[in-house]
Amino acid sequence: MKSRSHYHAALAAEYALGTLRGAARIQFEQKMREDPELAAEVARWQEAFTQLDNQIVPVIPPASVWKRIQHNLALQPVRLPVPAKKPVRTYLGWALAAGLAALLLIPRLLVQPETPTPVAVLASSAGAQNGQWVVSVDMSTRSLMLTPLKAQGIADNHSLELWAIPPGGQPRSLGLLNTQQPTQLALAEKMPDQGYTLAISLEPRGGSPTGQPTGAVLYSGALAL
Repeated sequence: MKSRSHYHAALAAEYALGTLRGAARIQFEQKMREDPELAAEVARWQEAFTQLDNQIVPVIPPASVWKRIQHNLALQPVRLPVPAKKPVRTYLGWALAAGLAALLLIPRLLVQPETPTPVAVLASSAGAQNGQWVVSVDMSTRSLMLTPLKAQGIADNHSLELWAIPPGGQPRSLGLLNTQQPTQLALAEKMPDQGYTLAISLEPRGGSPTGQPTGAVLYSGALAL
């Protein structure tokens, strides 16, 4: 069981990176639609990679570096290109680069304790063809992260709004969602408890005018903290 978990975690990471392709990607997407825990694993990897991207800061080299490069290029003798027999070095270079990236990336992911934890998968009432939303919680920042997985698009004059619904109670709005990328929502009130239902409704642009859901509920699922 442990090796199976590691295998699926590796596939989830490949899918999030975009390196899982062809028939393997199609089979994995089918498995993900049937397995909410696997979909949550993908969302966690996507969020981790997004955080790494946000930490990259471009560095502009000084002018002296460009002058040195131009000087070195001017001194290079002209050589006729020699056709290579096999692209062994090219392949080896890419392999070494990928290995180095893995060595640098994986330890950073493993030592980050504040990675949001998946707590719910909101499924569409119309079936898997309309996608899902994976909900993760970050207790350190008291926020929720909602990641769309092939979620259906909406018209420009509408918005998607997230609601927390206690057992037997009234829905409480948690905020509006971005349908194209993950949305982080800071919680103004206390964190919803286990047993709450999270639901996403279709509302007029800007959100519900009444403070309660007015449109169709497109996605819903139980919160499991």
